[in-house]
Order: sequence, then structure tokens, then C-alpha cells
Amino acid sequence: MTRATQRLRGAVAVVAAAVCAAALSSCAADDGTYVLHYTTYSSQTSDQSLTMQRWAEEVEELTDGGVQVNFHYSESLVGADESLQATLDGRADLAQVGSLYSASDLSMFTVIELPFETNNPQVQMTAIERLYEENDTYRDDFDRQGVQLLFPLPLGINLIGLQEPAPTPTDLAGRSIRSGGLTSEALLAVGANPVAMTATDVYESMERGVIGGYTSLAIANLPTFGLASTTPYLVDPGIGAYASSIVVINSELLESMPSEYRDAIAEASANAVGNGLEEMDTLGIQACTELRDSGAQLATMPPADVEAWKDRAGIAQGWVDRYAERGYDAERVLADYRRIIGEESARSTYADPFYACLEGENR
Repeated sequence: MTRATQRLRGAVAVVAAAVCAAALSSCAADDGTYVLHYTTYSSQTSDQSLTMQRWAEEVEELTDGGVQVNFHYSESLVGADESLQATLDGRADLAQVGSLYSASDLSMFTVIELPFETNNPQVQMTAIERLYEENDTYRDDFDRQGVQLLFPLPLGINLIGLQEPAPTPTDLAGRSIRSGGLTSEALLAVGANPVAMTATDVYESMERGVIGGYTSLAIANLPTFGLASTTPYLVDPGIGAYASSIVVINSELLESMPSEYRDAIAEASANAVGNGLEEMDTLGIQACTELRDSGAQLATMPPADVEAWKDRAGIAQGWVDRYAERGYDAERVLADYRRIIGEESARSTYADPFYACLEGENR
């Protein structure tokens, strides 16, 4: 039995009839077919949506058409900040839930936003799954919300795109840089001015000089927003994994399904991390080609400077203290996250597509 199968089959015990009683959108049709509505804030061509499309195709094949998925892209069904709640009130059955929107609903999930913890996306994605299995405090948030984790979606390491170079963290001082989440705290620690804005506004804001750079984006995101061919300087600041999103499903709905359908969902979910990395690599190659064609300069910040930045920012301890005050055993969640990162880092040979581009390689 795979890890995903164990996770999904052992989650919660509920009566199947409760699903239709709760008026969820995907009660089985007379022929036993389930049509699941998936809400996402990602575009149809993003690596995250491509990963989910592969999952849906696999589930439909494994269930002989018994489970199908209808996609609602780019917040066309609900806003990103409503995604989780939408799976509970019947507007959706499956949802992409971003960590940046989860501080109130899935507080412990935000541990994966902590900067300077890992620069390996595969390790981060595996840690998201293992924390769900191994840490009760982390898992309890999902159970309270009535959702189950299916799998994480790909997101590469945090990069900073700039109009002017910044060889070290202190060179960011005084610059207005688009940012979000805990990365903004890191920027404040070196005197930068983080600016909140959607990724779709970055291109025009850079052109107009409203901001001097952007972060909270990975290399695979750049083509989507027209930034791969318009960014003169792209630097890895050492922040590493900085956010993530996950696919969740309504718990009662999942438990109402026939066991063979649940097994099919678990089997497809077990393949999603690998599929996601493939899709992210493909878009990373496209971004790298556009960056090279535009003459962009790629660089990394010195490790010693990054370590000093991490110590100065103190973001991890701040995260622990903030949630400990709310009754969470956040220290244990962070300790387990770091333990898992250490274990998975020793096993993984994956490298973010930025590094291949930096070295002049393509996968």
C-alpha cells in the first residue's frame, strides 16, 4: 500500500449518506459517476494546472470514467482566499489552496513558507505530505476544516528579478520590490521595501518604474507573466522554497466513494509530485531559453551573506512564537519539518530548474 493510499484511506470515518445530506455539488449520479468540481487560481497552462490535469486524466482512466473532474481556472468559480471554504459549502469539491491564503484556516501549513529552510522543491513537497502523516498538530488543522490533503503542487525556489543588479542581500536596501508572505519579512530585515501586488501587475509596474524588482516567483512562473524576456537581472537570494499550494478534497465526499474509487484517487495522488516536477521543469526550460535570448544575467548570493541574513531576520522563531500564543505546538511542527527536510535532502538528487539555467544547461 502506498503512502498516499494509507493517508487517504485512514483519514476520517464518516457515513457516506452525509455527503448528499450536506448538499455537496458532486453526489453520485444514478449511474454511480462522480463529477468533481475543481477550483483553482492558476491559469489553464500553468505547471500547477497541467499537473492537476494529468491527475484528473489518470483518475478517470483508473475508474473507467467513474470519477471525472470539471476545471474552473483563474478564480472563475471562487477567489483564491475562498478556495478551502468552497469545498465545505458545496461550491467546489476539490480546490487548490495556497499557503499565502491559509494563515487562518490551515495555520500550520504555513510552516512551509519559512525562508532559508530548503532550496529543493521536491524535498519541500515531500515534507508537506510527510508532515500530514507524522505530525498531529499539522494534521489537526485539515481535520477541523473537513478536508483531506491529496498532494502538493509544484513551486520552485524564490527568485528576485531586478532592474539593477544586487550581488548581496544588503544591496536590496531601499528598493521597492514586489513580494508576499514571509518573504516580505525577509526583505524588511535588509532594508528593502516590499510591495504587495498580484503577479499580473508586475510587468507593467516594472516598466513604469513603480517597483525596481519582484520576488515571490519561481523561474517556471516567469513566462506566464511576460517576465522571462524582460528581466535584466535574476538572482537566487538563498531564500529557497517560499510558499506552496496543495490540492484538497472534501473529507465526507471522499469517504462516501466506493473503495475502488478512493484507491484510484490515492494511486493518482502518489504520482502527482513526480508529474508536477516534470511540468515545472518543462516551463523552467522555456523560461531559461527566453532569459538567455534577452541577455539576462543570472547569479546567486554568497552563502555566508545569506546565512547572516537568515540570522538577522529571525523569521522562524517569530513564526513559532506567533502560533504558540494561539495554542499550537508550533515548535514541534518546525522541528519535524526540519527533520524531514534533512532526511529527504539526503535522498533527493533533484535540483531546481534555475540552477540548470545558471550553469548553461537544459534538462
